[in-house]
Amino acid sequence: MQPLIEYQGETLCYSIIINRRLKHLYIMIDPIKGVIVKTPYTSKEYIHELVSQKAAWIFTKVKAAKKRTTIQSLFTEEGKVLYLGEPILLHVKQTPDAFYKEKTIPLVTRLVEEWSFLMGVKPTKISFRKAKKRWGSCSYTNELSFNLSLAQLPLECITYIVIHELSHIEHKHHQKSFWQCVAEHMPEYKTCEKILKNYSPTLS
Repeated sequence: MQPLIEYQGETLCYSIIINRRLKHLYIMIDPIKGVIVKTPYTSKEYIHELVSQKAAWIFTKVKAAKKRTTIQSLFTEEGKVLYLGEPILLHVKQTPDAFYKEKTIPLVTRLVEEWSFLMGVKPTKISFRKAKKRWGSCSYTNELSFNLSLAQLPLECITYIVIHELSHIEHKHHQKSFWQCVAEHMPEYKTCEKILKNYSPTLS
């Protein structure tokens, strides 16, 4: 039975992952798996005490995650999808999957071509796939992969994700030099990161 935390009359389950290599307890809010506690501690009572101290923060984050606009809920309830940050009616014979494949691939491909030229980098391959958590990724062989649902986002956020992944071609980390590279090409990237919290990468 999973442990529970209570806050203002509400309860939440959380799961525990023990990793003795960690130095501190970390709490993650996963949109699929829920509240996950990663900790070096083995005492369930001590873990529960620490988690309970963070109850207000946990419930705030969980509620914020639930408020994120999801494509599936919008389509089910209103017959609409998000396109460049705005809800639009979907053609009666078209599915969200088909719509995003049609819109995302040419848009992102064009942005990659434009920004790779401006940034002086070149990916070895560009691919697209459905993903539940990631907007994009860059492999160690400089292959870029992008989420097929990207067309739901405002254009500036799509551009940010393209710049972010292209920056990984020369910086295979998230250290200072990487963020300097991103900021050089998109000074307002932090605003885009805040906007992205209002969206869900998953199509389902």
